Amino acid sequence: MSKTQTFSHRIFVQKRNLISIPRDIRDTLRINEGDVLDISLVDNKIIIEPMKLVPSSQTYFWADKTQKDLLEAKKDIESGNTRDFKNVREFLDGIEQ
Repeated sequence: MSKTQTFSHRIFVQKRNLISIPRDIRDTLRINEGDVLDISLVDNKIIIEPMKLVPSSQTYFWADKTQKDLLEAKKDIESGNTRDFKNVREFLDGIEQ
């Protein structure tokens, strides 16, 4: 969601304390059957947030530091702040500086 949207629905608690998330909210947040939701209580309000599970082998990629480094690298590439290396030895010498 690129801009803030406000939805308001009245829903009823069903048997076994089940609730249904209205279709427009599910569609907007791309919530599908089997997805994981985080639920919390904040100032007497229930907050439900969709969670996307990441395989443990990929958690490094989604770490804040990795994402920050990737963003910095993208900006360097876009601004032309790059270097060319003729071979692996030149590259390794360059990263040691």
